[in-house]
Amino acid sequence: MHRSTLTAVLLVATPAVLTLAACADQRVPTESTRTGVASDALSSGTIGGDHVAGIVAHDACDPLTFNQTKFGPNTCLKEGRTTFNDFVAQLLANHQAKGWQFTPEQPIAQFGSDLLGNNVGGEVHTFTPVVAYGGSLIPDINALIGAGDAPVECQGLEPDDFVASGTQYRIEAEELANVADANGIAKIQCCIHPWMRAEVHLHGAVN
Repeated sequence: MHRSTLTAVLLVATPAVLTLAACADQRVPTESTRTGVASDALSSGTIGGDHVAGIVAHDACDPLTFNQTKFGPNTCLKEGRTTFNDFVAQLLANHQAKGWQFTPEQPIAQFGSDLLGNNVGGEVHTFTPVVAYGGSLIPDINALIGAGDAPVECQGLEPDDFVASGTQYRIEAEELANVADANGIAKIQCCIHPWMRAEVHLHGAVN
């Protein structure tokens, strides 16, 4: 994989509060790894055989305040109730923001099957398989939540790994297998909002 154009955004966005808004202003390609599977199919926590289910990304961004940052009107594309100032305050106080989460947090999948990520939130998210959880690609988020560097798997993401609001993403079976531990658990993290995490329990994994 290659380093995303998100890197250029991070280098020029210096104010802490404004930098946070950059995470949702990416133009994300949808043709190569997206799929038109209905959202109700993605809500299931279990997949098997040739069936594919997945993980849903949620957030609660308030477009009025998120879109007033210098990053413009595409920062938040859905109606939420968490203002941008409240979002920052929650990160400082709790090291996470309420409403920014993956569901289910512990899905069950069949080893060798792909998994789908469905972004029903208003911001951009990633569904990145990682060996170990880590911080955000955005240094100022890490400063607010007291996190370290982003996982190595987040460092080389391609543009289509950043999943726009209202779109879906295929998490390949090979990627899940590559990060699965001895118990067949594969960790998934949003590389932008690192408290968004899931543990995929792979049945039939070969140790």
